[in-house]
Amino acid sequence: MVAEKQPKTGADSPDDIQRAVAAYAQSEKVKSGLIWTCQIADQVAAMEGPGYQQGVQLLTTLARLVAGESELAGRVTGDGRWHEIGENINMALVMIRSGVPRETGFHLTRAISRVTRIGGQAASILRERGLF
Repeated sequence: MVAEKQPKTGADSPDDIQRAVAAYAQSEKVKSGLIWTCQIADQVAAMEGPGYQQGVQLLTTLARLVAGESELAGRVTGDGRWHEIGENINMALVMIRSGVPRETGFHLTRAISRVTRIGGQAASILRERGLF
């Protein structure tokens, strides 16, 4: 009996499968963080007084953490689309710093859409290989 060797290049290479696994895992993590950030942004926008300033600090911290995860995903997967997601998150941070956290929704929603697309494509690759 001869064992099948894993292809070293092409769509079925272990590197492509590892990238798909990493892309899927990171997409789920980043997507969750973006959803949380959107929800907190809505809550902060409704705040007044000292609670507002504390909410802005929390929102800023969370958005930066999610941006860091997006940057990590780009490095791990080698996929340039993660850079675009980071740009959307950075625009949301600009809105937060400008005192209009309610306006972050547009930018964060675009990021969520892009992350969902990456995760869906990674899941398709894994499903085709019988790994998902």
